[in-house]
Amino acid sequence: MSASPIGIDTALGRIQQIESLQQQLVAGAPVAAATPAGAATGVGTGAIPAAATAPAGATAPAGALTNAAAGLGGTSFATLLAAAQSGTSAPAATAFTGPTALVGGASLSGGAALSGVPVPAAGELSGVSGVLPPAVTTMRAAADALVGKPYVWGGGHSGWGPQPGYDCSGFVSAVLHAGGYLSVPQDTQTLPSVTGIAAGPGQFVTIYDRTDAGSADHVIIDIDGQFYESGGESGSWGGGGGVARIATPPASYLASFNLVLHPAGL
Repeated sequence: MSASPIGIDTALGRIQQIESLQQQLVAGAPVAAATPAGAATGVGTGAIPAAATAPAGATAPAGALTNAAAGLGGTSFATLLAAAQSGTSAPAATAFTGPTALVGGASLSGGAALSGVPVPAAGELSGVSGVLPPAVTTMRAAADALVGKPYVWGGGHSGWGPQPGYDCSGFVSAVLHAGGYLSVPQDTQTLPSVTGIAAGPGQFVTIYDRTDAGSADHVIIDIDGQFYESGGESGSWGGGGGVARIATPPASYLASFNLVLHPAGL
């Protein structure tokens, strides 16, 4: 019989009960019943069904709660209960595996779903904005891969292949291309008119473009709260050198950019 989907609250409740059981096993204490004998538990409360528990001193029903529902290092919940209540040593493989354990037959990690609610895959959580669109993840990876490249005037404008260095717009162009937004590199003047680049700040990615300062034109990019630039003005936030992650610049520096842009949809 396949396990029925369970809710997040139920899963967390079962994890807490499993941890409690493990602590009692390690301490050698008797395992008390999680619910009165024969009592039914409500869905969503996190309680283990009465059929899977037993009063202290009773024999646990064989197979009442299997590995698929317990996830205790490959040892079934019923086996652990029986060992604890008979006074024998618990099986060796009893370590609770935490968020990767199986609860109700569904994994809590790797993008599986509990009761139809998807669990984000590893690497897709952001401390700033929650789950990131794939294009944002790709753009940030591309930016990180170029950190440390020296500032080279005109660098990054000859194509998408490896470059000895990048100027400000060559670097931002490479990052936007990684996200699928540019087919050819752009400079500070042409970037605002490219299809797919919209006016205003983005939810995940914002571009600050200075197009009204002649030789002092410049462009930087913020990818989900992390700023990057090549060249530009140095300050307490960093900058002034090659491709680098910089701290959030002060409002006065950001105000020096006359255009605020973002990749459409981001």
